[in-house]
Amino acid sequence: MSSKGIDELAERLCLMEAAHQKMWLERQRWRRFGFLGMLGIGVAVGMGAAKSWPSIQAREFILRDAEGRVRASLSLRPDGTPGLALFNKSGQPRLSLDLSTDDQPGVNLHDEDGTLRAALAIRPDGTPGMGLFGPDRKPRVSLDLGLDQTAGFHLYDEVGVLRGALAIRPDGSPGLGLFDVRGEPGQSLELPVEAVAQPATEEPTVP
Repeated sequence: MSSKGIDELAERLCLMEAAHQKMWLERQRWRRFGFLGMLGIGVAVGMGAAKSWPSIQAREFILRDAEGRVRASLSLRPDGTPGLALFNKSGQPRLSLDLSTDDQPGVNLHDEDGTLRAALAIRPDGTPGMGLFGPDRKPRVSLDLGLDQTAGFHLYDEVGVLRGALAIRPDGSPGLGLFDVRGEPGQSLELPVEAVAQPATEEPTVP
């Protein structure tokens, strides 16, 4: 993998990790300010006679079970961004959806303790990214697509340091990189695009 390719890969990883960290901070804010919620569908008025639907307006909608536990919530956070969360019986978030301040969507999956374990987001530059996290919220696996349509797959160790990366560049050529315990490039393997798409050899003509 070329130095330029690694630099571009590292830049995309930084953007993705920043997006994941922002998701986690927003989840903490949700729990702190109780922004949880879910909006129910309005009930038709007139049962077949009326054609209009009632309008319900509020900053927060909370869905509780028979024991009064919050199980879902939809609300506007203090910064004006909307968030939707679904909770287990222990009050921990398991699924959350949100829009950031710059209207970028995010989907987060949490374990039974409420720890973020998987996230899918659209970053500020418009590129998608997905991450899988360990129980300590450290990234372990990430996938992303760059502005130049380069696809990347990245592996991290238990402390969140990048140790392996596989990328497909815009020209179709693949590259594999291995990194040391500091995340510095160690070994790399590249396959030129000419070797990826070799023309088929013509069979000899039988006279």
